Amino acid sequence: MAVSQTVETEELNTCLYIELYNPDQASQPLYAFLPLNRRQTHEAEDPLRFGRDGAACTFGLNDPRVSRKQFSVQAYRLPGSPRMLFALQNMSQKSRMTVGGKQLGYLERVELDDKALVRFGKYELLLRVEPGDGQARFEVLLQTRHTPLSREMGVDVQCRQPVMDAGIISPHQDKETLTREPSESDDTW
Repeated sequence: MAVSQTVETEELNTCLYIELYNPDQASQPLYAFLPLNRRQTHEAEDPLRFGRDGAACTFGLNDPRVSRKQFSVQAYRLPGSPRMLFALQNMSQKSRMTVGGKQLGYLERVELDDKALVRFGKYELLLRVEPGDGQARFEVLLQTRHTPLSREMGVDVQCRQPVMDAGIISPHQDKETLTREPSESDDTW
C-alpha cells in the first residue's frame, strides 16, 4: 500500500521593513492610523501610498504638515528575475524629499536599494528589503524609532566647527565676551 505524502511548503514573502522617526512623535499622535509592529500582506501590483488622506492612502500619517499623498512605493520585478524590487515616487508638490541623499522632485521615481533613508519635512524613514520567494505578495512591517535614523547611519549629522584657542586674551575683551559664542568681526578697533 503506497501512502502519498504531500508536504506543503510555505512561501516566504519579501518583507519591506519601514522604520519611522519624527522628533514630534512623543508629543503628537502622528502614527495613530498606522498598524505598527504587525506584518501586513499586500498584493505586489498595488502600490503602497503614504500621506495625510486616509481614504486615498494605504498608510495615513496624522499630521497636517504632510501632503494628502506624500509618496508611494511600488513593487516590481525585472524580466527573468525572481527577486522583488521596490521603487519610490514623490507624490507631493510641496514637500522636498530625499532618498539616499538624492533630491526627488514631484512625481520623480527612484529605485530603492536594499536599505534606503527617506527624508521629508521632519520625517525620516529607513526602508529595508528582506528578500523572499513570493511572487504575488509582499509583507510590510512598520516600526517607530526614538532616535534620528540619520544620526545612527552617520548621515547629515550636524556638528559645530571647533573654535581655535590661541591662548591670547586681548585687553579689550571682558569676561562676558569670553563666554559667548564666536561672532564675526571686521577687525577694526
